[in-house]
Amino acid sequence: LAATLLAGLPLAFAPGALSDDLYRYLWDARVAASGVDPYLYAPSAPELAPLRDAVWARVNNPDVPTIYPPVAQAIFRGAALLAHAPWSMKLVAFAAHLGVGFALRRVVDPARRDRAALLWWLNPLALEESALGGHVDVFVGLAVLAFVAALRAGRVLPAVLLAGLASGVKLVGLALAPLVGGRARRAVPFALALATLPVWPLVGAGAGSDAVGGLGQYARRWRGNEGLYALVETGVGRALQAQAGVAEGRVRFESWRPALERLEGTTLDPRASFLPEKKPIWDIAEFETHVLAALIARALVVFAVFALAALLAWRRAPPLEAARAVLLVGLLFAPQVHPWYLLWLLPLEIALGRVTVLAWSAVSLIAYAPLDGWVAAREWVEPGAAPLLQYGLVLGVLAAEEALRWRARSARTPRQSESESRESLPPAPLRDLAP
Repeated sequence: LAATLLAGLPLAFAPGALSDDLYRYLWDARVAASGVDPYLYAPSAPELAPLRDAVWARVNNPDVPTIYPPVAQAIFRGAALLAHAPWSMKLVAFAAHLGVGFALRRVVDPARRDRAALLWWLNPLALEESALGGHVDVFVGLAVLAFVAALRAGRVLPAVLLAGLASGVKLVGLALAPLVGGRARRAVPFALALATLPVWPLVGAGAGSDAVGGLGQYARRWRGNEGLYALVETGVGRALQAQAGVAEGRVRFESWRPALERLEGTTLDPRASFLPEKKPIWDIAEFETHVLAALIARALVVFAVFALAALLAWRRAPPLEAARAVLLVGLLFAPQVHPWYLLWLLPLEIALGRVTVLAWSAVSLIAYAPLDGWVAAREWVEPGAAPLLQYGLVLGVLAAEEALRWRARSARTPRQSESESRESLPPAPLRDLAP
């Protein structure tokens, strides 16, 4: 703990180096403190001109309304109470980083407590993204760890609330909410409903200036440092191009015309994020193949993640294993993977004593390779070999780890397997319903 404080406190007060997200955090807090809904306007909107300051000058994507759910907004406001400066958010994130270490000590068995806290507190990625980057994702990791602990103890109501809390920071709770069904299947609709609530303010973001909200742009078109998602979108694109109805890189859906006309210009318009404001729209029933491929590929990934969560809940998989599997598959197939996203998953990996995500955290900083070009010319160009190196190593470690675990399971005696199976059975139904 002393070593973590010695390493983290100087980072909290050092200049930011790898990300400028915290300036968006501070700007959202400033807008909310002025009495204006932070979801109403993008930072560049003229309505917010009187609030502009040095923080505003460094906000990324100023034409895009905020993408952060209400609980994240509350964290921003709390940090702003300390100061309207980067160090305030970084200090709050570092405090959450310490909290995850203490939470890990309560989740793992006594023999591994010190090791688990050490692996988290002094993990270079976790320390950098919290104390130096100030990323709110460390709060997601804390909420996810608490969610798993509640499920393991058979405390369904706290688990439902924690899934909603995680979703209120980064919508991650949506993917984990079905896992509540492993303890009490009747609680799944409540968990999904609570985890969905933070989505609604994001759907209407930008309404003050008719700008497409950050969630809409992220969900439809943003991509970067992706892994297996690239294969999914490429496969979908080639399947579309092989269709007889494709001409000049476009696909026509005449039967969709009435629905597309009703959605045109709304937040649910499927092409809203792909077209600049002044670009003319061709026939409303036509889609460019690359646009349609992106939409279909993302829908497939979302469906697969929720299907995996539902399957694991139905099979009553151990909560820690299930949550780790859902988040790992989700990140491996995500169209956008920033290094700080690993803070959602890394605490679970450490609690389980696995190594795949530890290895990923060691190579994830490869994602910052284009940073020099961005600073010099505002061009973000990823080296072609960077994703292959990063995901090749991660998938290789994952395959080796699973092979070793399979061999270890095969070597167990029937008596050991029966004992372990009995220990992994879910609690009694009455205990499941207890808060």
